[in-house]
Amino acid sequence: MSELYHIDFVEGVPVYRQLVDRIRANIKSGVMENGMQLPTVRDLAGQLGLALGTVKRAYDELGKEGLVQQVQGRGTFVSYRHVDSESRKERAMSAIDEMLQVLEEMNFSMTETRIYLDLKLRQREMVQENLKVALVECNPEVLSQVADQLRAIPGIDIFTYLLEEMRRYPYHLSEEMDLVVTTMIHAEEVEQLLGSHRKMARIALRLQPRYVGQIVKLPDDAAVAVLCGSLRYGDLLAQTCLTYTDRVCLLPPRLLGNAEGCGTVLDEADAVVLPENFEKYCTARELEQLRAFAETAPLLRCAHQIDEGSLMYVEDKIQRLRAGQKI
Repeated sequence: MSELYHIDFVEGVPVYRQLVDRIRANIKSGVMENGMQLPTVRDLAGQLGLALGTVKRAYDELGKEGLVQQVQGRGTFVSYRHVDSESRKERAMSAIDEMLQVLEEMNFSMTETRIYLDLKLRQREMVQENLKVALVECNPEVLSQVADQLRAIPGIDIFTYLLEEMRRYPYHLSEEMDLVVTTMIHAEEVEQLLGSHRKMARIALRLQPRYVGQIVKLPDDAAVAVLCGSLRYGDLLAQTCLTYTDRVCLLPPRLLGNAEGCGTVLDEADAVVLPENFEKYCTARELEQLRAFAETAPLLRCAHQIDEGSLMYVEDKIQRLRAGQKI
């Protein structure tokens, strides 16, 4: 039972809000089914070590949202039913029949009706609210690079989250986001955190093609320094180098952002591999040192992107969501 109502007391998010979000996510994911009785305010407050007023406030808010019903003398019960696709379809067809009947009574022809419907649909599409798409990744470099690529898809707003953030507080993603995109390596963990795979899209990454050639052309036995904003991305860059050439000598990845500068690593290196937008992770001193290095040796910028198949998969999910279809 404790997992159903888990609270993180060091999160910094109000406790009653965490409780509301947690129960809401459990209800809408089907973990807590319609008719299920919740603990009494007193019992749940005792289990979680909360004030009675905190639990009462959470239950009252869930009641306002129509997710639970508080029955005097009996307790609090889940009162949310998932609408299945068949009943939605039946209601939609019935609504369309009623609309067509009204237009027929107004003596509109089928051609006129089709023209007006098409016009209204196009007007609705122009003002339709953007879908909320969350991107979850473990390092800031990939998060920034992939978000830039996804922003080219029309009709969506991108929200970026480091995996560590999601681990601490996943509920608002599962509840507020229309779609959560993450890489293959994190898909299983993110799915467990969301409690459902229906909102997820898994993607594979690859080095942007324009950067492959510069790595392939590195001379044999060159000492290559890997500089990065996070060690996770440094490991990815190192693995990328080994994928396209096994002839170089890779120096251990080193974090940017050191007030003392790049140190001796540039003295040891014949080439440097680093993120495309490395400037945002550098100190002023490091930036000056790297610019001086680039005057005599290769400074190789790298960026990763969603591969073509994964991008088509994400775009298809977004199109289905916008059309109100299940994904």
